Amino acid sequence: MPSRRNFKVKYTTYDHNNRKEFSEIWKLVGKVKYTKSIKYNIESEITTKDQKTIYQYFHLSTQDSNFYIGAVRYLDPIQLDSYQKMVIKVLADSVNIPIRPKMGQMLPEATCSAKIMRGTGSVLMSMNVILINRKVDGTEIVETPAGKFKCFKISSEKISYSGMSIKKTKIMEWYAINVGLVRMEEYHKNGKLISYKVLESLVEDFFIP
Repeated sequence: MPSRRNFKVKYTTYDHNNRKEFSEIWKLVGKVKYTKSIKYNIESEITTKDQKTIYQYFHLSTQDSNFYIGAVRYLDPIQLDSYQKMVIKVLADSVNIPIRPKMGQMLPEATCSAKIMRGTGSVLMSMNVILINRKVDGTEIVETPAGKFKCFKISSEKISYSGMSIKKTKIMEWYAINVGLVRMEEYHKNGKLISYKVLESLVEDFFIP
């Protein structure tokens, strides 16, 4: 994470033809220090290509030289927004990201389930994501509009299913120390690019005392 308290991180997601799909601004809205861990409360403001705004809230935490982020981040926010007037129950693991990664290191799997509820309390439908075969592939220099960063690269396989529909894709992510996610790419099984997300800007206000 950025080392200062008030930070805003902006990302933009593009499709395989470099067309803008939506932008996200992550903002730190709270931080709690425990004996052995720190929890960050994040507000995410998503703006779609038709200028519609969606808000999401999630937690990040650090503990035992590991960084954790909710697997809910891997759900499609645009698809979820189509059910905004309904109750959505989300159950998500924490995705482990090592602070001191080692080449070839295998990382724990993670799952996330979002259940869209009817007014009667029954489940209308569910969206599920499983991240498997997560591995640290090495280090790379990644350049984005926000600058050039030395990153460690994590690959994983993503299984998304809803009802009878199952989709398997490949995820590539690049993280930098004191920055967080710098770039993310998603591919079909045949290697064809689906979409990618890049860090557009990073603004920090002041140091934590």
